[in-house]
Amino acid sequence: MLEGLVYTYGYYFGEVRVNPQDPDQAFLFGVPLIVTNDGGKTFARADTIGNVHSDHHSMWINPQDPEHIILGNDGGLYISYDGAATWEHINNTSVGQFYTVNVDMEKPYNVYGGLQDNGTLFGSSRSVPGRSNFWERIYGGDGMYVNPDPRNSQLVYAGLQFGNYWRIDRQKGEYAYITPMRDIGEPALRWNWRTPMILSSHNPDIVYVGAQKVFRSMNQGRDWKAISSDLTKNEPQGNVPHNTITVLSESPKQFGLLYAGTDDGLVWVTRSGGTDWQNISQGLPANLWVSSVQASPHNEGTVFVTLNGYRFDNFGVYVYKSTNYGKTWQDISNNLPYEATNIVLQDPVNPDLLYCGTDHGAYVSMNGGNAWQRLTNIPNVACYDMIVHPRDNELVVATHGRSMWVMDVEPMQAVAGAGVESFNTWNPDRVRYSSRWGQKRNAFTTPYKPSTTIKYYNNTARTNLKATVSLEDGTTVRTLEAAGEQGFGMIKWDLKNADDAYVKKGKYTVTFSAGKKELGQATVTVK
Repeated sequence: MLEGLVYTYGYYFGEVRVNPQDPDQAFLFGVPLIVTNDGGKTFARADTIGNVHSDHHSMWINPQDPEHIILGNDGGLYISYDGAATWEHINNTSVGQFYTVNVDMEKPYNVYGGLQDNGTLFGSSRSVPGRSNFWERIYGGDGMYVNPDPRNSQLVYAGLQFGNYWRIDRQKGEYAYITPMRDIGEPALRWNWRTPMILSSHNPDIVYVGAQKVFRSMNQGRDWKAISSDLTKNEPQGNVPHNTITVLSESPKQFGLLYAGTDDGLVWVTRSGGTDWQNISQGLPANLWVSSVQASPHNEGTVFVTLNGYRFDNFGVYVYKSTNYGKTWQDISNNLPYEATNIVLQDPVNPDLLYCGTDHGAYVSMNGGNAWQRLTNIPNVACYDMIVHPRDNELVVATHGRSMWVMDVEPMQAVAGAGVESFNTWNPDRVRYSSRWGQKRNAFTTPYKPSTTIKYYNNTARTNLKATVSLEDGTTVRTLEAAGEQGFGMIKWDLKNADDAYVKKGKYTVTFSAGKKELGQATVTVK
């Protein structure tokens, strides 16, 4: 039984939980969950009833009632009330472990991502947890990078761990394996667990993928050419590939400008489409894992890098920027907390707006990295990947433990950098009126209670900040309290007037004021 517990990745599991009231009973985590009831003399499976997912990582045993057990694995959360004899899947919380994120150009756009042990999925950016389930499966395994063709979202490049990638025509149901192969006599290719694959922003038929070399295909992965030599330190190997390329980034400003980062601390640049490469790691901390590289969408010579060292018990924060193609580097981590950094991203609209994902949350800088603040509406969980939708100006964050999060960043794009003098507001989306607001549809449903949210930016801390809702003729409908702290805020209006009745169709002006001073206005349209 122990031989089949962990297979090849013993370090990936390796935890033990002992019954707090019976020292002879212990659970061991692996691909299966096994239990001993006689102090380790014999073992048996403990995850066979209840359609329990594999790959177990966490367990809590109730010290007052050891029959009550909570189990965490790559499939989510499970609870047993009979000492692990049977399990119930608790699937009412978003706990997906996403490695990557991407988007397409549909309306509304779809979000794509690769998950730990749950394949590659895509779903509407407007799906609502608990109310809609629009996610569809593209491929299996441990899902990694996924790239929909921006011209045709039915054509998707997706794959699984250690560099196995396919070109998938979802409409035709066709799957073509496209991973590059080594030539006869060449060393084996080393693929990172999360092998990077990207499509060129200049021509989506051009595909890049990284092993220890960078490969490029000009025809959708049908043929490949190595455009670099080994970019790693090429050290002796263990049971999992090391000295691999972890990230690739192509400049959207200049074709042929490409960056590569490795798991042994090297960052490289080519400005000639791979004809020659320069090691630009000087000035960066050595021997760390390069977790992200982004060529700036604004300035050709600007590039951002994050590194992390938690695999070596180094939990420092490493975020860097270069404005000269990596010749010199500036540390822009500043007030970020002491935790592993996974990605830094420059906003495509406002160059002063930066996003950062760490192992404990997401952060934003409004001034190019001089200062950072938490995005408090995203859980305190590992954020592995980020993207800003180029049309809809929404930040999509892939978390490793709490699934995907979508956030409107247009307000931050408007005020980052130069910002506004004192106050700014944004009109919310139009609200569709219904005469059935507040009513039950049937005896089994709860009444639908509409609301709208007005966002604002307050550049100076204020007291007695309020928002007055009025009709077009100036008649006051409702007065709402608003937070006066400096920074972004929002108020929620339940679309009721002062008499607690729902308003009718029309345009409503929301005027923000502090004392007698009027600060700004927003418009709510009920149609």
